[in-house]
Amino acid sequence: MIATDTAALLELVWAAPLAALTVTVAWALVIRGSTRAAEARRDGRAAWTTLHVGVAAIGLILFAAAVLFGLVVMTSKG
Repeated sequence: MIATDTAALLELVWAAPLAALTVTVAWALVIRGSTRAAEARRDGRAAWTTLHVGVAAIGLILFAAAVLFGLVVMTSKG
């Protein structure tokens, strides 16, 4: 008979969708912030440009942190 680690499977049930959602939202912030910043820059709205660049930067930091965390988890010995 094959032994199944039920606790690990249950952890996977919530961790995988959370990771996918985090990476997706973070990258969406990068794209939205970048495109809105370009539009605001073209329209000459410096304050809005700065705001949208900040949103893109936060998204990029969150995306990089999520990817790095995933790599650390995958390469760590459990």
